[in-house]
Amino acid sequence: MPITLDTSLPPSLYPLAWLVGSWEGIGALHDGDDASVRIEQQLTCTPQEDGTLAWSCRTYRVDAPAPLPPDSAFARSHSPAGGTGERSLLHRESGVLRVGDLLPGQDEQAARAAKPGSAASQLSYALSAQLQRSGESSDSSTVAAEEIWQGEARGPRIQLALGERGAIAGTRMIGYISGRLMWLWERPGADGELAPYLSVELDRA
Repeated sequence: MPITLDTSLPPSLYPLAWLVGSWEGIGALHDGDDASVRIEQQLTCTPQEDGTLAWSCRTYRVDAPAPLPPDSAFARSHSPAGGTGERSLLHRESGVLRVGDLLPGQDEQAARAAKPGSAASQLSYALSAQLQRSGESSDSSTVAAEEIWQGEARGPRIQLALGERGAIAGTRMIGYISGRLMWLWERPGADGELAPYLSVELDRA
C-alpha cells in the first residue's frame, strides 16, 4: 500500500510520515519459556508543533491464547480458542520521537534522483525516542521508567536500541508492511541474550 505524504507535516517528520495516526491490533507477550500470552495494543502517533512525533501506547494482557505467528500457514484462517477474554493493563507508554540528521556515508543526491519508493531512494536518519512507561508491578503498585532509545529511520522502517551500562538492554524494530504496522520488542533473556518480549501487528484504527 503506497504511503501518502501529508504536506502539512513539519519537514522533520517526513521520514516518519508512515507512522502518523492511530493504530490498534493484537500480538503476543513472550515469557521466555516458549509460551506466549495474547495482548491487545492501541498506539497513537501525533505530530507536534516542535517537529517531534508524540507516541502514546497502551498494551493490555488478554486472557486468551496468543495469535499464531505470521509465518504460520494458519495465521489468517485459524484463531486459537479459549480463555475468558478478560483484559488487564500491562503498561502504558508515552513520549516523543525525534528525527535527527542524515547518517554519514550516504549519497543524498543519488537518493533524490532515484525512483520514489525504491530502495535506492531511501535515506537513513538518526532517530531518538524518549519514552516513559508505567504499569502494574507484582504487588499492584504503579511503577514507572523513563528510557532514551537511539537508532535510525530508513524508509518505512525504524530500528532502535536501548543501552544500559555499556550493554544493549533492548531493541525495537518497527515496519510498515502492506498497510499494516508490525513491530518487535526484544529484551535480554535469562541467558543475557536478546529474545522477543512483545510482537504486535497493528491496523489503522
